Amino acid sequence: MASALSPRFQQVFPPPMDNVYMDQMDLKTLYRFSWTCKELNDRVSGYMRRAFHPKNLFAPIFKPNEHLLFRLLQFKTGLIYIT
Repeated sequence: MASALSPRFQQVFPPPMDNVYMDQMDLKTLYRFSWTCKELNDRVSGYMRRAFHPKNLFAPIFKPNEHLLFRLLQFKTGLIYIT
């Protein structure tokens, strides 16, 4: 993916810095940011998959691998539906 980006684009938004920049944006800004071009849309999509993965969201609350048991409990009680 990084090799497909123009040198100017990489200079302004270097790939390793995606999380740093995007962590500071609210969801509305991220959504609008993703409209600017295909390259940024792909990077915002990747960030959203990483940032909002259940394992990462539950990390401050549960010990490692406990989040899986919690999600299983949610599924079995009908609280959420996992696809």
